[in-house]
Amino acid sequence: MPEAEQKKVLLVDDVSFIVDVMKSYLKKTPVETFEAGDGQAAIDAALQHWPDLIVLDVAMPEMGGLEACRQIKAHDKLKGIPVILLHDEEKDPAPDELRQSGCDDLVTKPLARENFLTVTHRHLFHIERRERRAACQMTVDFSFRGEQYQGLGIDISRSGMYVEYRGQELDKANVDLSFYFAMISEKPVKIKGRIVWVNQGHPRPNLSLPQGFGVEFQILNEEARAIIDRYLEEN
Repeated sequence: MPEAEQKKVLLVDDVSFIVDVMKSYLKKTPVETFEAGDGQAAIDAALQHWPDLIVLDVAMPEMGGLEACRQIKAHDKLKGIPVILLHDEEKDPAPDELRQSGCDDLVTKPLARENFLTVTHRHLFHIERRERRAACQMTVDFSFRGEQYQGLGIDISRSGMYVEYRGQELDKANVDLSFYFAMISEKPVKIKGRIVWVNQGHPRPNLSLPQGFGVEFQILNEEARAIIDRYLEEN
């Protein structure tokens, strides 16, 4: 296998949006990414580019991720490449069955940035997990399953934030967020995100943090991103 100065990651999913999300998560990592839309295309791309890591979606047309993983792990020249399977816990086979394909790890969908980077980092140390974060304290209005609530933002990065919230117990779902950085802009920062971690219940998972939840930002305009970037630069 030829050696390359820059590590290579093969991203495989028939949904281009998912591939774009994975690429955005890796944009701060010095890796070269390649794409494929089904299992056979993934095998062909692996033989052409010799990636250092393959991320495969389980459910794809033609050849799915399970069969592609089996063939990769049975191939004399490809079997040493780590393979991570993307799976939907509600639709795809159970984890034990997925692991029978020979995969090296699993990542659940919908994709959460922190989880995706943590898992991929296990198999390719070049992948950067860290992101600049800053403490904050501002009121956050959020819409959850059609109802309006209010919490307190206490930690923020370019891709997400932690919201202190002591109301009803939440679950992983989409949320619309609105908050102000009053010293930076009079305009509210409005973001579509997804709750990816819930720190509620008794006992709550992380006692060092107040009750609340972690949000991964999914859709924010350039103005909102610029306001967050300025806040991070100044704090």
